[in-house]
Amino acid sequence: MTVSAVTLVRLLLWASTLMLVWMTAVIWMRRRRAPESVVMSMLSAAAALYCFGSSQEIAQTSLPSALFWIHVEYLGIPWLPALWLWLARRHHGLRSNGWLLWSIPVVAFVGQWTSSLHGFFYRTVAFLPRPPFWIVDVHRGPIAWLHLSYLYFAFLYGAWLYFADSRSSTRLFRRQSLLFAVSSFPPIVGYLAYLAGWTPWNLDIAPVFLAFSVTLAYTAVVRYECFDLVPMARSLVFNSMRDAAVVTDMHFRLVELNPAARALLPHLGNAGPGSDLAAEMCASLGLQHLFRDPSQTKEIEMKTAGESRHYEVRALPLSVADRQAGWAVLFADVSSRVRLFRELRRHAETDVLTGIANRRCFVAAIELECARSSRHHAAFSVVFGDIDEFKSVNDRYGHVAGDTVLQAVADRIASCLRRIDLLSRYGGDEFAILLPETGPQSVLEVAERIRSVVSAAPVEWDEQPIPITVSLGVATYDPGGSSDWAHVLDAADQALYRAKADGRNRVAGCDEIPTVKA
Repeated sequence: MTVSAVTLVRLLLWASTLMLVWMTAVIWMRRRRAPESVVMSMLSAAAALYCFGSSQEIAQTSLPSALFWIHVEYLGIPWLPALWLWLARRHHGLRSNGWLLWSIPVVAFVGQWTSSLHGFFYRTVAFLPRPPFWIVDVHRGPIAWLHLSYLYFAFLYGAWLYFADSRSSTRLFRRQSLLFAVSSFPPIVGYLAYLAGWTPWNLDIAPVFLAFSVTLAYTAVVRYECFDLVPMARSLVFNSMRDAAVVTDMHFRLVELNPAARALLPHLGNAGPGSDLAAEMCASLGLQHLFRDPSQTKEIEMKTAGESRHYEVRALPLSVADRQAGWAVLFADVSSRVRLFRELRRHAETDVLTGIANRRCFVAAIELECARSSRHHAAFSVVFGDIDEFKSVNDRYGHVAGDTVLQAVADRIASCLRRIDLLSRYGGDEFAILLPETGPQSVLEVAERIRSVVSAAPVEWDEQPIPITVSLGVATYDPGGSSDWAHVLDAADQALYRAKADGRNRVAGCDEIPTVKA
């Protein structure tokens, strides 16, 4: 049994229609994550109407029935150039004037459906036999030529935007831009071949070419999730950024990374967008907990160019239209800071009882931090604290119990601090804490967390629970002021006395740090 040419062409158009309907549904379901997917689904739906109408038109044997299906085609055709322009401009973060974008499609839509009344869309219409097909042959009017010109302009302008973007994009996103650019050309080629009479039986092959274009654009949207994160990646991950930054989607697939990240993580730089290497990186470095609590950071040690360096890693959620669309993983190089404090702790003396730094170590550290803070114009803070009614602990339970309490309090305070912070036993039951790069609001939060953790549970000694609380005073060094580190210590000490005078088990800040007298 021989299959006719009409049947083969219709099967091709039906297959294109079904594929476009399926893509419309898939993209529409993504609209909450990526608002631009709405535009893409509308484009796919318009192309599906065009393909379906064409599949029916070529099977007709009378002019009225053929014109009916041409009207069905024009439920989708007029909107194709406007939707393509809208898609391209939104992808590049450009706003579109609604009146300019949709005026020609509206005129074309109305003009085609009412052409029999005025002849401005079709001058003449004929029904010609081109065995085995019957072809509708039209003499186009000014509205039809206006719409055709708009269609060519839309697809050529879209291609130009994407090609220009591919030159300025990073290597990873050059593929997506080129894919979008290439997808602009099949409809142009299809329409030109049809208008020039180069197609078999002078059939309109543009629907099939358009379906191919939409498929390429769909691949760029779904495979690489361009609309979810591209604009955000470009604003966040820029070439001059010192910290390494890796942008992933919600499934931790790679979206973008900056030059610093390519140098730090060369295996990611060699991978393409959409790869799962970003997820593998997070697993190998143990970063999963950062995504559960973005306020956390993690310090890791990595080898770069044969040198061991330390990085503070954090994960920042990225949102699109009030919905999270992915993550930015930032690697901040803190090697110099880590080396400074490691060397300081290594050479400084420690408190024998608690194992933390002693007063001499603390004073040396705050001198260095004060100099560094003044040089880099970065604030640091100090917390002074002591154990409430500690003398009564010694009197009631003995000095061994008091030593146990001191050790427990030191451990609990240390659990609240970062690795770059310095905890010391300043004397007796008094503790001093140095918090680099910490402002007045942050130090109050840290101190309150310490107070809460210390008092959360009693200290167990000889099967006896010893309830413990601490009072804390805080002060912050202003690099733009005229105070030195000694005045900061004095201010924190005064704040501590105020906390104790106000009833203990509380945090107090200083009203004003004394200045250096001229």
